[in-house]
Amino acid sequence: MGCGPSADATQTKGTDKHRRNHRRSMAAHGDHRRRTRSDVRDATEEESRDMFEEYMNDDRSAEIIHKGVPFEAIIKRFRQPPILNPMDAIKEENTIFTFKPLKYAPYKPDTEHDVESYNDRWDKYHVRMPCSNDYISNDRKPIWPKICEHLSFLKAKCDSREVKFKHLKTVIEDCNERSFDLECLQRLIDPIYSKNEYRNFMYVTLPKMCDLLLNIKSVCTQPLPLLRINENRSVSMQQQQAAALLACAFFCLFPNRSGRTLRTEYEDYQNPNFEALYQRGPPSKIEKLKCILHYFNRVTDHMPTGVITFQRVVLPKSEYPQWPELKTDLCDLHLTTGDKIEDIPSVLQVDFANKYIGGGVLGSGCVQEEIRFTICPEMLVSLLICEVMECNECILLIGCERYSSYKGYAHSFQFAGNYTDKAPRDSWDRLWCHVVAMDAIYFQNPSTQYHMKSIERELLKAYTSFRPLGHDADSKFGIATGNWGCGAFNGDRQLKAIIQLIAASEARRPLVYAAFGDRKLVTSFSALYEHLKKERATVSDLYYYLMGYCRDQPEQSLFDYILMPPASRFQKK
Repeated sequence: MGCGPSADATQTKGTDKHRRNHRRSMAAHGDHRRRTRSDVRDATEEESRDMFEEYMNDDRSAEIIHKGVPFEAIIKRFRQPPILNPMDAIKEENTIFTFKPLKYAPYKPDTEHDVESYNDRWDKYHVRMPCSNDYISNDRKPIWPKICEHLSFLKAKCDSREVKFKHLKTVIEDCNERSFDLECLQRLIDPIYSKNEYRNFMYVTLPKMCDLLLNIKSVCTQPLPLLRINENRSVSMQQQQAAALLACAFFCLFPNRSGRTLRTEYEDYQNPNFEALYQRGPPSKIEKLKCILHYFNRVTDHMPTGVITFQRVVLPKSEYPQWPELKTDLCDLHLTTGDKIEDIPSVLQVDFANKYIGGGVLGSGCVQEEIRFTICPEMLVSLLICEVMECNECILLIGCERYSSYKGYAHSFQFAGNYTDKAPRDSWDRLWCHVVAMDAIYFQNPSTQYHMKSIERELLKAYTSFRPLGHDADSKFGIATGNWGCGAFNGDRQLKAIIQLIAASEARRPLVYAAFGDRKLVTSFSALYEHLKKERATVSDLYYYLMGYCRDQPEQSLFDYILMPPASRFQKK
């Protein structure tokens, strides 16, 4: 099966030659990729009103329904994280650790991992760090010493309790040698924060952030490798290293990544610097900043010592499923209106991602993906290292801690205080939290999703994301998903539900479908699932139903079409 007409019009390869040809092709077609990046993110930020109404009220206890296979029957098999090989036994060159691997002792959870001396690199395969000796000004002088002077000045102001917001603004601008719009950040710190909140951030947290940056070479001893298109690769780092990198982003220090200084090599990456989040915008931006500054309060008060992993997964063409031939039985399915994906333990939690990971999290976006990255800020490191996703790729975020509670959704999103993450840890010292970022097609014209090429692309994306990476039973823990790509991306909820059921079934993993507040879908999907199980339908049967629906273009919904008599017919033409 081909990838189909995703928003990524061409399946980009990892070679420099192919990248250059790909960019020429994009330029010849009016820079389609750049426009799509903007259009798709804008769509994320302008979530449809019906989805907004569904999510804005969290008090749904009277409406909660559960259908299908009992939830406990799916979860109880995977109460503990999968068993892993020891870090120091792994020799694969594409499994990268940014620290000296150490065996994790559960009875000593605060054991620190060994680090090595700083290894400077300044090339297109790694993050270009602001502390690199090769980061130089127009007069050929290293920039980092000057940045350190500015940070030391700010720290002194903090320590003497003389610091004002104007000092923070001046330091951010002086470090970057340009002016910034910091309206949202200023509104939060000055008029919104209480006196105690102001003092805690400006007098306690901010100087510790400066310290973290002034000592970054002893914390981040090597630049992170980039997770580039068509490369199966993972990078594991300490939570402290992630905190240092996010402190860099707070001061907008990463070179060549911002608007004026964006270099060609980063045109298919997100901007990890926080500058867009600081700019004038809706109240939800300030609420996101509350979450992120709360994260800095937490980690500078007590630095976590665990590990997080970012992994790019590429499905080779030789392993693409041949859907018409697959006789795999349908997986177990539990449906609920009451649970949010991030609250379901011991599963692979789906991030309804933008192909540029994080979507509008550092802008005005505030829907499923952006909220998840805001309450789990360590996920923001992925913006720094992950290139845009192709149709046969996904990104795993493993071990990222949750720091904030929240309420509301989209325009009603609000920071709701501290969150204590009590997930168990695996043998790598990572929290038992596996998230997969998988991007749906943005259908500007919703009717195009009923073409088989579009369906095959979505099936490929979902299978790539759901396929277990290990071969043992422990790797087949459940998947928690929901109405993927069905808000501003204009996806049909019934179609996306069937696509995900097919992909999870072929991956041999149970599915928890958390359609938060969507009683109608849960009820109808449950009835259809029971019918399909009674008919002993297989993956290929569902695929042929989709083919028939696209061919016949009936007026009724997909679920009604599948249920249409005779019950045993399968459109195999």
